Amino acid sequence: MHGFRPLERADLPRAAALSALIGWNQTAADWALFLRHGAARALDDGDPAALAATAAIISYGAEVAWIAMVLVRPDRRRQGLATALMRWAVESLRGVPCVGLDATPAGREVYRRLGFRDAWGFRRWALPEALPAEPGVPLRPLREADWPALCALDAAAFGAPREALLRDFAARMPRAAWVAVDAADAPRGFVLARDGLRSPQLGPLIAPDEATARALMAAALAALPPPAAPGAARAVADLRDAAAGVAAWCAAHGAVAQRPFTRMVLDAAAPPGDPAPLVAVAGPEFG
Repeated sequence: MHGFRPLERADLPRAAALSALIGWNQTAADWALFLRHGAARALDDGDPAALAATAAIISYGAEVAWIAMVLVRPDRRRQGLATALMRWAVESLRGVPCVGLDATPAGREVYRRLGFRDAWGFRRWALPEALPAEPGVPLRPLREADWPALCALDAAAFGAPREALLRDFAARMPRAAWVAVDAADAPRGFVLARDGLRSPQLGPLIAPDEATARALMAAALAALPPPAAPGAARAVADLRDAAAGVAAWCAAHGAVAQRPFTRMVLDAAAPPGDPAPLVAVAGPEFG
């Protein structure tokens, strides 16, 4: 009825233009992850500037999948496009034990009507130029040998394996990939970052305590280039509401709270993983 088709590599510039038009932070490299590790649908009405509507899914192993990038160009809203795309996504993931998404306040009500329920919340923060270093927390740059431990930490917190996603982030901003280590030099926490249209994004950040989280955030932020645009944040981070102490520390040093999100899961599925050490999520598009 609506003329949706699979998103193709040639569509990536106009897909990125759509997310930019709506005020999101994704780059074409973010969109490409859905083509490599999931699927996406688009409505192309011939507008040379941006696609009319999109939705994407990405799978993390056999147990968890994510729905993201449900976007409609402003001039095509209120035509049922987002609902139709959500139905495609849910149907495509039928049989996956846990289907999740991260909802804006407006989207949350739509998704609740489609059977999604709240798990927990987080909020996007615009980070300041710098954060103070945390003394006494051993850190070092990420090494190749760290990947098994990092993937295990992330899978336990997020609830599913996503090594390809993490490696993509680390390759895009390697200087911002830091590891907190114990006395035996084994990873006990980490932070990654990736480039964004407006500002780089920190996350995921996994830490066993607030001091480690502060140390990792400060180190990653210091490794980032200065903002490309006047007035842009040095970086953004999506901090879980449960990480209130870290958020308060960021705010005390100039961070500004932006929009909230709600992590949701479909039907009776249990929220994936044990999010206790998850301080900053990878982003609403990736979970």
